[in-house]
Amino acid sequence: MISFPFRRILVCTGLLFAASLSQENTWADSLSSAISGGKISLDFRPRYEFLSQSGKRDANAFTVQTLLGLASKPMAGLSAYLQFIDVASIVNRYNSLRNGRTGYAVIPDPEEANVNQAYLQYQGLGGLQVRAGRQEINLDDQRFVGAVGFRQTPQSFDAVSVQGNLNHSLGAYAAYIWRIKNILNENVPNKTFLGEVHWQPSTLFRAQAFGYWYGNQARSSIPGAAACFLPGNAQICNSQTLGLRFQGVVPVGSGVQIPYDVSYAKQLPYDAGSSLINAQYYHLSTGVRWAGFGAIANYMVMGSNRTGSYGFQTPLASKHLFNGWAEVFLTTPPNGLRSLYFTLDGTLLGTAFQATYYDFRSAYRGENYGHEVDLSAIHRFSAHWSAGIQYADYRRSHYGVNTEGAWVFVTAAF
Repeated sequence: MISFPFRRILVCTGLLFAASLSQENTWADSLSSAISGGKISLDFRPRYEFLSQSGKRDANAFTVQTLLGLASKPMAGLSAYLQFIDVASIVNRYNSLRNGRTGYAVIPDPEEANVNQAYLQYQGLGGLQVRAGRQEINLDDQRFVGAVGFRQTPQSFDAVSVQGNLNHSLGAYAAYIWRIKNILNENVPNKTFLGEVHWQPSTLFRAQAFGYWYGNQARSSIPGAAACFLPGNAQICNSQTLGLRFQGVVPVGSGVQIPYDVSYAKQLPYDAGSSLINAQYYHLSTGVRWAGFGAIANYMVMGSNRTGSYGFQTPLASKHLFNGWAEVFLTTPPNGLRSLYFTLDGTLLGTAFQATYYDFRSAYRGENYGHEVDLSAIHRFSAHWSAGIQYADYRRSHYGVNTEGAWVFVTAAF
């Protein structure tokens, strides 16, 4: 189902392309060649989501995400990309945070029709890539910066980004973001800088240094903007995050591998952020993988300040990927968060399985928050089609409310 605004966008786009192709001059011929030699992509994701939370009516949402992308053929390293998004709500017994149904549990997938990405790109020697315009940004495992691909409306950034390799093992990335289109289709004005440098001499070892300076420039609160439980204006949560990460995979014979990941970061105020912002982050991960199966243990600490009034935040992250799919901890509590979790995963008969158990405690004074179980099974039928079912169950001890969620979805990509 494609909404009327989205159909109108498609018709206008087709007319614009047809007008460009009808021109009879050198510029039009070049543009025609770039467009006719380009690629069209279509992604389609219908999804049913159920969410039950204590104190709220059970939420049921059946939504459909449609993405249409138009990529031009590169000319002298220059290309353009345009991607439209439409999110239609078929069953809307849920609180999308924009539909006024506050009695239901929150599923932040509002209806929308908009431009998801629109950028110019230069691809040059040495892997140099420069993008200017609205773009999705996914850095590393999206722990600090990501497009929130789980939600039907992704997070995209109006930005200029540059990345490239200085040699075969040394690379860098930098970006300036002046606006964020968040998962609620709200525009948040920003003054944000991203910077990373990595060195990877082999698969055994990768070292990375990163810095992220998040600066919300809104004059008043915007739904879906980053929060941190501190009272004050829209800039109160602005922060700078500096850190290091070391990771790799160690083969031990007979196809057995031991992956490891060690990270540390420090967070302080930036651009009118509160002086209470002072917290640290740690992540330790290791396990074993063999024949497509894995058993991984993780210990993650999103620390608090000395008074337990501010917890380490990740305002630009794909937060659904971390600290439980029930999404109880999208905003880190003031006392911080310690997560000890174990994951079993593998692929059998074309189906990818995953099971994770979490134990949550506060970083400040170690209070027991609760525990969670997440389960997933995703089957790929072909290069274009897949389907899956996922489940999350959070049981509280001293934080949040009991939360149970389930998702059934189909994805198609052409």
